[in-house]
Amino acid sequence: MEEVMDTENYVPAETAAAAPVQQAVYKKPKNKWTAKKIVARIFLYLWMGVLAVLFLFPVWWMVVNSMKSNTDFVAQLSSLRTFLPGNITEWLTSYINLFTFEGFLSETGSSYMLRAIFNSVIYCGITVFGVLLINSLAAYALSRIRFPGAGVITTLVLLLILVPVETSIVPQVVILTKLGLMTPSTRMIGYVIPSLVSPFYIFMFRSYFVGIPKEIEEAAEIDGAGKFRTFFVMIVPLSKAIFATVAIFTFMGAWNEYVFAQYLFSSRMDLMPLQAFLQMVNDANPKDTAMTMAALTISTIPIAIVYIFCQRYIVEGVSFSGLK
Repeated sequence: MEEVMDTENYVPAETAAAAPVQQAVYKKPKNKWTAKKIVARIFLYLWMGVLAVLFLFPVWWMVVNSMKSNTDFVAQLSSLRTFLPGNITEWLTSYINLFTFEGFLSETGSSYMLRAIFNSVIYCGITVFGVLLINSLAAYALSRIRFPGAGVITTLVLLLILVPVETSIVPQVVILTKLGLMTPSTRMIGYVIPSLVSPFYIFMFRSYFVGIPKEIEEAAEIDGAGKFRTFFVMIVPLSKAIFATVAIFTFMGAWNEYVFAQYLFSSRMDLMPLQAFLQMVNDANPKDTAMTMAALTISTIPIAIVYIFCQRYIVEGVSFSGLK
């Protein structure tokens, strides 16, 4: 008598034999904390703690001594008390002296220190906006628009990244002088222009734009959008990470710029950015080191705030742009 096959519950022999193997393959292994792993993790945390102390030690010393009077700073410099905060009643002494020092007051009584901070904010704002606009448009053209010489220009951009920035200072000064942008009335423009274009930022933008699907732009073109509208409406919102990364790098570079600032504004305290004014603080009253520490602390605070709260965008933008 023939057996009737149950077709509904039938499982092939090959599948039944492979099932236990598949379970063994996809089974998630348990993470067991062995003595070796625990010791390795302890040493890792200790090493990271040592590195953190080494890197933060100069900053801590600077901030602590900016909260002392210069008398206490000099008296405690040779003892371990130099690493500890001073009397709470003197924490703001050096900062008050910085903003009220007679050599840093204008004829109207306003503080040049406040003016230097304001100038740095203005210069950084203009630089960040110009860098994001100019370099992103240049990168978009190199990554999406086909025109004669596009490959040559891209190669030149990559080669310019290898050129040290210091070698371009003298040519930039000569070009700006020939253009008439180094005169007293135009030096502010001459100070901002050299930092608006960067081969490195063009490369970062281009690397990011290449990874965006072309179908997005094709759909925008079908709807009648031009190149500029496609870029600002479609590409920019999809590239927030790289825009944030370039903005942060640009802000840090513009805030810490010193060479051009010292060269152009050495005789104009009302136009000096903060980094150039720090040299004036040290030259005007070199004996008051605590006041110099206060000025350095003020100049460091914006950089620290930007990095602490925006480091996620830095990591995300660098990873997406292919810079590993």
